[in-house]
Amino acid sequence: MSERGIELRPDADDPKRVKLTAGLPEGISRAEISYRGNGGLRGTREVRRSVAEFAQLRTSSGGYDDYLRAAEQLTLRQAQQYIDRALQRIEQQDNEIRRRRAAVDLTCPWCARERTYLGVHGFMTGVAGILTERPAEWGQELLHQHAYRCDGCGSMQYFADGFLAHPLPGRSGMADEPADLHPDA
Repeated sequence: MSERGIELRPDADDPKRVKLTAGLPEGISRAEISYRGNGGLRGTREVRRSVAEFAQLRTSSGGYDDYLRAAEQLTLRQAQQYIDRALQRIEQQDNEIRRRRAAVDLTCPWCARERTYLGVHGFMTGVAGILTERPAEWGQELLHQHAYRCDGCGSMQYFADGFLAHPLPGRSGMADEPADLHPDA
């Protein structure tokens, strides 16, 4: 089971391993908690949480060599606290994103009308290729922007892709409106 950056394997009720990719402390890009018990060739083996004696935490700081660091031994309670703190950080991040999305004002300053979401538009930076308009030259990039248009005066507002989920709440898109309002659609 995988939910919001936390993957519980083989099942959520009694996992053997927990992989975390979200809600982690600063400087850690991923973490893995495995539940261990006596036995196996190395003295311990991976077991389900319900029969585990302790847990092992391995973390990675990302970067070029994205390897997991040496295992740190945790009690079962410490492992659960680590997961709970990650869930709390995820919830805080979600609340911050909700706050930012609600704070964006899409009201047109000239018409005082709400702008309509048009979708994602690509903007080409740099110089186009000689034979095609594709981004073939060095330094050329396609930037994706979320576009909102005022239906009164046609003014546009753009948001870079990857920061907030679009369309923003309460802002209908072209698909929600009658087709005769948008002859191009």
